[in-house]
Amino acid sequence: MSDITDLRWRRRQTTSAEIEAAAFDLFTRHGSEHTTVDDIAAVAGVSPRTFFRYFPTKEDAVLGVKRAFYETVSQHIPRAAPEGVTFGDLIHATAQALAAFSAGDRAPLHRMMRVRCLCRDDDNLRHASLLLDSEQCRLRQHEVAAGSGAQSELRARILVETLSVVLSAALDDWAARCAAGEDADLVEIFRGTCEMQRRLCGDTPTAVREQSGLRVR
Repeated sequence: MSDITDLRWRRRQTTSAEIEAAAFDLFTRHGSEHTTVDDIAAVAGVSPRTFFRYFPTKEDAVLGVKRAFYETVSQHIPRAAPEGVTFGDLIHATAQALAAFSAGDRAPLHRMMRVRCLCRDDDNLRHASLLLDSEQCRLRQHEVAAGSGAQSELRARILVETLSVVLSAALDDWAARCAAGEDADLVEIFRGTCEMQRRLCGDTPTAVREQSGLRVR
């Protein structure tokens, strides 16, 4: 990378961070629904046209950290598994991504917490966040199916959507603990939530399984 290219990259990173910081601040004070792109651009010191060079919507200005997290998870999912990508593979990939976000200056981790807290009280942002989750779930399903040989699309969907529910519960629990002043370990909370899911699914009463037609083994 040349010095000029490096300088341009750093300027883009700085501008992106300034837009993101402005969006977080305005969403926190006024809510995303009552904040416009013009408002964010003005606080960030850029034009609305420049804003759209970095983010397609105002909501994306704060949801970028979620997209980056999903991309990190994707990098750790096995691309070829003879017996199929397992739920354990997905847990491991997610835990690695969470660990990566917990390392270093922890800035991405802090932004993830702010997003979770904002979504709790901001219906518009929560809707945009859920749409992103749905989009990413579909992408992960294709990745899991592609890495599972002859395994079915239904299997991939069940694995990915189950993990999505577990991850969402873990993130909400973690964000609530952090907001309460606890120095909570996100990876530990995620693994604990996965273990709870395993116990709950493994503890289906025999009578219920028989009545539902599930084979008892």
